[in-house]
Amino acid sequence: MQSRMKSLVVALWLVGCGSSTSPSEPERDAGTQVDAGTRTDAGVTDDAGTPDSGIAEGLPCEKTQGVCAGAKRAWVDGAYEPVCTARSYGADYEASETRCDGLDNDCDGVTDPSTWTDVIATNFVADDDSVDSLPVAGGFLMTYIDSSEGIKVLRFDESLGLRGTSLIPLDAASSPITQVQLLRTSRGLALYFTANHSQSGSSFAQGHLVYLDEQGVPLGAPEGVVLFEQSRYFGGWGGRARVAASVDGARIAVVWNVDMLDVREVRGMIVDADGQVLAEPRALFKSDASHFLSPAVLGIEDGGFLITAHEDDGDRGKWWFRMRRWDRELGPVGEERVLPSVYMAIPKLLMAPGEAGGGWEPTLLYREPDGHTPRIHQLRSLFEPKMSETLTPVTWSQSAAFGATVTSRGLQLAWLATNVGDVIPSGPYAPWNGRLWGLSPSGVMTDWTPGPAPLPIYLQGAAVRLHELPGGWMGALLRTGTDNPRTYAFHSLRYCAP
Repeated sequence: MQSRMKSLVVALWLVGCGSSTSPSEPERDAGTQVDAGTRTDAGVTDDAGTPDSGIAEGLPCEKTQGVCAGAKRAWVDGAYEPVCTARSYGADYEASETRCDGLDNDCDGVTDPSTWTDVIATNFVADDDSVDSLPVAGGFLMTYIDSSEGIKVLRFDESLGLRGTSLIPLDAASSPITQVQLLRTSRGLALYFTANHSQSGSSFAQGHLVYLDEQGVPLGAPEGVVLFEQSRYFGGWGGRARVAASVDGARIAVVWNVDMLDVREVRGMIVDADGQVLAEPRALFKSDASHFLSPAVLGIEDGGFLITAHEDDGDRGKWWFRMRRWDRELGPVGEERVLPSVYMAIPKLLMAPGEAGGGWEPTLLYREPDGHTPRIHQLRSLFEPKMSETLTPVTWSQSAAFGATVTSRGLQLAWLATNVGDVIPSGPYAPWNGRLWGLSPSGVMTDWTPGPAPLPIYLQGAAVRLHELPGGWMGALLRTGTDNPRTYAFHSLRYCAP
C-alpha cells in the first residue's frame, strides 16, 4: 500500500511540472475556433480570447442579462478588457439593440423593444378610406385627407421615421375629398381620390387618378385625369370607390357603389395606365337589399380581377358577401359566390400564399365588430365550398379597425380594440378607450399599446396600416384622438413579430 501511494505522489508531481504559473500571454490551441467575440462578421478583431490554464480567469462582465448572461472579460492585447465589449459578450451583442431576432442584444432585460412615435396632429377625423400608405424608394408614403385645401402627404424612412410633409393642392371645386388610395401601375406610383362636386345645381362625384414621384409630388396637374363620374341625387350616392392594378400593372379596374332612389348597384370599368377607357362602365352586381357597402377589387394572377361587395339588408337583419372573378375586359368568369356575413364586416382583399404551397391566391379578411366577440376571419380558396378560419381569439372588446399585410414570413395582423365594458361615449365623435393588438405569422397575439393607459379610439376614424420593414421588423401606422381638448393624431409603431 505504501509503495502504491508513493507512486501516485510521484505521478502527480510530474504532472505539475508540466504547467506554468508565469503571467505570459496565452497561446491558442491549434485548429480551434477563437473565443466569443472574435468572429470577423461581428466587426471585431481576432485577438480576443481567454488565457490558457495558469492565468486567473477573467472577471465577470458588467452586464448580466440577455446575450450577456455569464460573460467574462476577454483577453485582448495582453490584458483583460477593463469594460466589456462585443469581444467579451459575443457576436450577438449590440450596444443599442437594432435586431429583430428574439434575443436581448443590448442586455437591458427587454427583447426586441418596440418603438412608439407620435407622428403628426390632424385637423379632423374622416373614415378609414381617407388614409392610405405604400412602400416607395427609401421608405414609405402616407396620404390622408385633412382639409379642403388638398391631400396631405407624409414621407417616412425605412424605419417609419418621419422625414417630411407636403400638400397636394386641389381646386376648391374638388372639395370635399372623401377617399384616397395609393397604387403601383406600369407607369409608376399613382394616387386615386374621390371628390364630390356641386355645380349649377347639380351634385356629382368624380374619381381621379394622378401620378406621383417617389416623394409624393404630382407629375403634372394635381387633379390628374377623371376616371368616372357619378350623379348624387339627394345626396344618395354611397360614395365608396376602389381601384386595383392588374398583376402586370398595365390595366386599372375601378369599382364604385351606386345607392340612390331604387338603384343599388356596384359598377366597374377598366382603364389603361394613362386613364384611357378600355372597358366602359357597367353594372357588376345588382341588389334589392337596403344597401351595397364597401366594394373591393384585387388584380389576380390570370390577368383579371376579383371584385367583392358587402350587401346590407339590415331591415331584415341579414348581410352577405358577394364575390366574382372578372377577366381583363370585365367579362364574368365562373359563378358568383354568396356568403353570409355580419354587419359592417369591412372586407379586405389581398394576395396570400396558397394553402398547398402552389403560388399565390386571393384571400378575404373580415371582422365581426360588435358585441363581445370581435373576431377577425380569413377565407381562402374563395370559390371552393370552404368555411372561414378564425384568426383572432375571442376577447372582451370591440374591434374598431384592422390592418393586414403579407410579409416574407407570412400574414401579419394588427387591430384596434375598444373596451365594451366602458360607459358608451357621449356623441358620435367621442372616443372610446381601447388598445392596439397584433397577431404574428407564428400565431402569437401581443398587446402593443405603449403602457397601461388605453388609447382614445374614434370608431369612425380608426385606421391601421401595416408594412414590413427591413431586418424582420414590422411597422404600423394608426390614428387616434382625444375629446377634451378635441384633437386627432397619427402614430407609428415599429415592432418585432416573427
